[in-house]
Amino acid sequence: MVVLGDTRPCHAALKLAAHADVLVHEATFNGQSARLAHDYHHSTSIQAAEMAQKAEVKQLILSHLSSRYQKKEQHELLKEAKSVFKQTYLAHDFWTFELPYQQRS
Repeated sequence: MVVLGDTRPCHAALKLAAHADVLVHEATFNGQSARLAHDYHHSTSIQAAEMAQKAEVKQLILSHLSSRYQKKEQHELLKEAKSVFKQTYLAHDFWTFELPYQQRS
């Protein structure tokens, strides 16, 4: 499991996330706000999904959404991300996510 918060897309994050079972990635802004995300050192939902795709992770969990996005808009961020990386979920307060245990040889 890799957790990335308050970060722009960068090579170091990609390297860290490579082949993770789960990537928890901040998605502070929607895809149309890429410039704003860059200026404030954050990522968009699309950038998080692109990171998951490039890193070849199994699952992506979006976190740290801006409070500007209410429930309906949050689902739009999820929809944006899923258009790039299908195995995407949206974290929210008190939500739990079960990681399947896999024995490695």
